[in-house]
Formats: sequence, C-alpha cells, structure tokens
Amino acid sequence: MTGKSEKNLFGESVKKKKRKSRLESSLEKYDKDTFEERLERLKFLNKIFPKEFGILADPETVYVFGEAKMAFVNGEFISTILLSQAFIERKLQLHYQSLGLDIIAKRGLKAIVTHAKKNNILHEYLIERIDVLRKRRNPFSHVKPTDHEFNLTQRMMTDLKSDKRYRQPFEIMTDDAKEAISLMYTIFITELKK
Repeated sequence: MTGKSEKNLFGESVKKKKRKSRLESSLEKYDKDTFEERLERLKFLNKIFPKEFGILADPETVYVFGEAKMAFVNGEFISTILLSQAFIERKLQLHYQSLGLDIIAKRGLKAIVTHAKKNNILHEYLIERIDVLRKRRNPFSHVKPTDHEFNLTQRMMTDLKSDKRYRQPFEIMTDDAKEAISLMYTIFITELKK
C-alpha cells in the first residue's frame, strides 16, 4: 500500500522532509562543533607526514598506522599514544625478526629499546624518545601507583613544582599525542641498522 504524497499549490508532488533522529542531530552538531579543531590537527599531520611514502606491511601494521592518524585527527589522544607506540613496536619487532633475533622481538618494547641502544640499531635520540613514549603509555595500559612519575596527576604536580606552566590533563595528552604521532612518522621513514 502506497501512502499519499502531498502536493504543492501547483499540483506537484512534494517530498516530505524526513525528520532527523536525535542521534543524527547530535552527530551533526558534534561534527560542526569540532570541525575547526580536527582541521588544525589534520594540517599538523600534513606538515609532518613523510612525503612520497606509502606503507607496505601486514594488514595489522597498516591499520595501526592509519588508525593512529585518524585517532589524532579526531582528538582521541590516548588512542593516538597507544597506537603510535604499537606501530613503533611492530616495526622494531619486524626488524628484529628479519635479523633472526626473535627472542628479543618477542620480549616487548623495553627489551627491544635496551638492545637497540647497546647495538646502535637506532640513533640514541630516537631510542630515548621511544622509551619516553613507552613510559607515558604505561599508565594507560597498566595500573600504576598514584605517585608513578608518568601518571597525569604526577606530571601536573611536577610541572607545578618546577615552576613550569600549569597544564590540564587534556593539554598534557594533546602534547603527548603530537609527540607520539611525530615519532611514529619518524620511525616509519627511519632506516634501521643491521
């Protein structure tokens, strides 16, 4: 059974506008309210993303790489930190496996960083940045005591005690996410030593 369509003054059929659900309206409002912030983050990525590079790897690595980027654009900073660290760890694990060092590859990022430092697999500056990222990620992945130096509360307190500018947790996570995604891109294009 077909419904009657409404007609205008000229006898032409008029499509009745479908009312948007609350979910649709809410999502449209969110898109509008966050557009400028997301655009700024996308511009940041465009500046730091390696030009003329594509990624050829197993599907998990490709998806981790892509989702880290999208998480950053969408302001999901914890996800950005976790995914950037996961990509870096995967790249290093794959490199270690290619060298026949499966035992180190399977032990995790801390063991890989320690080995890479001892054997000059990466520049020491990059190794240090990876280790800091790992430490910043840990309170999101593992329960840490309140006084753990990389908990957000502890980092805010450290800033206050050292006369640095006070930063809200959101600011700290934003800065950490920028550092994490920048480091991920750097490691992506860095040639690892044998």
